[in-house]
Amino acid sequence: MRNKKYNLLELQQNRKLWSSIKTDLWDKEKKDIYVMRKKAVDLYIDDIPVTDISKITGMRHNKISKLIERCIKINPNTGMQFGYAALIPNKKVVVNPPNHIPNTTSKSKGSFKTLLLTHPQLESFISDNYFQNANATLEKRISPSNLHKKFLEECRKINIQDYEYPFNTCDKARRTFYKYLEHLEQEHINKAITRENKNAQQKFFSTGIAKSMRPTPLAPFSVVQIDGHKIDMLYTVEVLNRHGEIIRMPAMRIWLLAVIDVATRTILGYSMTSNENYSQTDVLRAIRNSIIPKTPIDFTLAGIEYPDNYGYPSLAIPETEWAMPNIIMLDNAKSHLAENVIDKLCSQLYCSLNFGSVATPETRGIIERMFKTLEDNGYHRIVSTTGSNISDVRRANAEVDAVKYQITYNDMAQLTEYFIALYNSSPHSSLENQTPLECMQRRVLMAGMEPCIADTEMKRKVYELTNITEIKTIRGSAKNGKRPYITYKGTEYRNDILSQSMGLIGHKLIIEINPDDISTLRGYFEDGTELGRLTAVGEWGQKKHSLKTREEALKFANYNKQKHNPFYAPLTEFENELNERAKSERRARTKAARLRAEQEKTLENSVPVVKRKIERTTDRSAIYGNNNRIMSDEEAIQKKRESYTPEELAAIMNAGSLEEAYEQGLI
Repeated sequence: MRNKKYNLLELQQNRKLWSSIKTDLWDKEKKDIYVMRKKAVDLYIDDIPVTDISKITGMRHNKISKLIERCIKINPNTGMQFGYAALIPNKKVVVNPPNHIPNTTSKSKGSFKTLLLTHPQLESFISDNYFQNANATLEKRISPSNLHKKFLEECRKINIQDYEYPFNTCDKARRTFYKYLEHLEQEHINKAITRENKNAQQKFFSTGIAKSMRPTPLAPFSVVQIDGHKIDMLYTVEVLNRHGEIIRMPAMRIWLLAVIDVATRTILGYSMTSNENYSQTDVLRAIRNSIIPKTPIDFTLAGIEYPDNYGYPSLAIPETEWAMPNIIMLDNAKSHLAENVIDKLCSQLYCSLNFGSVATPETRGIIERMFKTLEDNGYHRIVSTTGSNISDVRRANAEVDAVKYQITYNDMAQLTEYFIALYNSSPHSSLENQTPLECMQRRVLMAGMEPCIADTEMKRKVYELTNITEIKTIRGSAKNGKRPYITYKGTEYRNDILSQSMGLIGHKLIIEINPDDISTLRGYFEDGTELGRLTAVGEWGQKKHSLKTREEALKFANYNKQKHNPFYAPLTEFENELNERAKSERRARTKAARLRAEQEKTLENSVPVVKRKIERTTDRSAIYGNNNRIMSDEEAIQKKRESYTPEELAAIMNAGSLEEAYEQGLI
């Protein structure tokens, strides 16, 4: 190898990292100059004599050496050599001095660069204050103008005189100072981003600087995402007002939990809840609904019907019935991290879970985008929408319109079913304008990407996915005359077999709990044999109620310091309290409506009052219709006139009002 100015072995290794330059759009003159320069540099690195290179390219010896020098300079923006980019005609190859201090001089004596070199403590002072070093300052996100003032004060502390830089300039080096801060941010971007808001920081640190670790599956059901979203729409529930009338008032917004297939963008299933926040049971219910074959519902809203393929995978593609997901992506919500959820999905369904990084919705961007599509093309177009934010003009009169058009939970359930069916049957740009169901059908039937189908045992586990299993000890005492029982959530449970089996006292019993109705439980002995269904004592066993309702009722009883005994249950008192508070509290009326739904009864059947029920229509007027007039007291009595004897009617009229007549037991 010839003796040259530069180390050829090192140049040959570095050249492998140089990026190629695209010259297709250049004019002929510029392209010819670049090609000749590149050829000269490559020949030099390939150990061709300089004299031969000069003859081939027509360049002088010193010109070739200068081209090599430009190529090996470090680009401050990338930290890599400029490489072939340095050969581009009229390309400026600028290398900033150390610490990226702008070399801006003033006509006055001195410069900013000289100032920092003379007083290095100023450099650390600026950096510590700008990036909020706790040892230097407690001020958060100091503005450049305030930092410039502190900078001048610091200059005076280190005895810089008024005739010296920066005080001898008209703006006291303000512009140069600001430019220095810009270079400081570029050099220390990880510190600079901490000056931005939480959302910007989260996006910056989650974007990454290498290959994306996000899975990009092709096979349907290989990766699914699940998340919850509060629907931007209001509905109403029945409330008993102080006049004894059944009216409708706004309830709390509903949570929608959806499961979407990442490969095909198909929504596999969903669940809805009116609770303040969704629970682990709602998460498991959504996953269960995404596996169990879909059963079409009967729409009562006119003009709403399923697409031709019904809009759901198990209905449109029979081969996907009982398809099991492989990987489930969730966020770090408490309901997702619940031990019961992790155990059910991993140990029973044999799924892998991917929780992703904390506060990084970008890793689950597909389901976030799906929720936005449902809102923009669906819920935001309904008269009772709350809009996307508090400034959205669409949220005006949302509560009034929800009451006026009598939007119900059933309306929202039907609309959600309809919107999801349309979503699965609409073309997606990310799928090359195929619909999600078309994409799934092509991959399952034509590409052979068949999912894993649940067997008989797995189907049973899926059906029981939301059930909770616990181990209880059978209590009781013949000495005290106490028959055998178990206790769950502060309530005794037993059946005929358990009550007559005194020998079981002290044994363990496995109970299976359906969180949607805990008025009864199913019991199993430790060897797996079934004991049968156990019923709660007292009122708890007479009315259907969920685990959530039991917990809220017990909180109500404890708050009111009610007396506890096996046959006392605060369920009725809790329901009455909710009905009373429903007149003024949205949360109470939502809970009251949910409690009635659990017991499968309506307000008019649960409260013995004179009803003035507003007839609802099942066409689009339920959403966009007219407001019906409420009957007056006289009209209500006239309507019921035929139901009473003359004596009863006279007594009612003498009572003075419907409320007094009801209190006297006349109606």
